[in-house]
Amino acid sequence: MPDEPTLRDKAREAVRIGNLPARFPSRVLGGPGSGEACVLCGEQIMRYQMEIELEFTIQDAPTRTANYRLHPVCSVAWESERTKIDGLGQPKSPSL
Repeated sequence: MPDEPTLRDKAREAVRIGNLPARFPSRVLGGPGSGEACVLCGEQIMRYQMEIELEFTIQDAPTRTANYRLHPVCSVAWESERTKIDGLGQPKSPSL
């Protein structure tokens, strides 16, 4: 698995290009790995590993959701970086 700074870079890029949302999820679920690839690092989330599933209500279709599966450390990197990015995918400028 990539180191933490690399994961933060990947998270920032994923939000910038739209592979992961920058907004807070509708629900956050956790459980054993599904065997699917982590949306952030691309590595398989093994069944013996913990998996975080982020669920987002689709804004134009409130009865539909988009789900993203991540390793816990990848989820933390995404959470850290998503709060630093504005709605346009650009880093937020510091408040004065």
